[in-house]
Amino acid sequence: MTVIIVSAVFIIALFSLGLIIRRLKTPNVSSEPGEQSPSSPEEKDPGADFKQILDTLIKLNILIRTDRGFSMDLISKIESIIDDLKALIPDMITRYPGETLTYELKKIGATHLFKTVKEYLDLSPDSRQTQRQVFEKTIESLHDVCVRSREIVDNNETAEFKTMAHFLEGKFS
Repeated sequence: MTVIIVSAVFIIALFSLGLIIRRLKTPNVSSEPGEQSPSSPEEKDPGADFKQILDTLIKLNILIRTDRGFSMDLISKIESIIDDLKALIPDMITRYPGETLTYELKKIGATHLFKTVKEYLDLSPDSRQTQRQVFEKTIESLHDVCVRSREIVDNNETAEFKTMAHFLEGKFS
C-alpha cells in the first residue's frame, strides 16, 4: 500500500516538474493590468486535464488496493489498464489534441473506468459473485481498447481514429 502511494506521489511530482519546465521554456507575454488574456474560458490546459485524469486513476488504484474482497487477478488487470492510460493519454493530448479518440480515451480515464469499478465494489459479496463475469468482460474490453488505441497511435493510423472513437462512444458512453 505504501509503495502505491509513494509511486503515485512520484508520478504526480514528475508530471508537475514537466509542467514547470514547459512553462519556464515558453516566453512570458506581459499585458497591461486592464487587459484580459486572449484565451477563451473553453480552452483548457492539457496538463490540467491529464492531472485530473491521473488523480482519478490514483484514487481508483487506492480504492481497489484497499478493498479486501477484491481479487488480485482483477487488481492486476485494472492496474494494467491504468498503466496503459497513463502512457497513452499524454501522447494523445500532445499529438492529437482535437481528435475524438483523444476525447474518448480521456473520458475513460477520467470517469468511466472509475465508475465501472466503483459500482462493482459497492455490490455485496454475493452480488459481486453474480456480476463477476460481466465485470471481467467489461474490464477486458477496456484493456483491449487501450491496446488497440496504442497500436493506432504508434502506427499513426489517423483513418482509424474516427472509427475507434465511434466504437468507444457507442460502447462506453
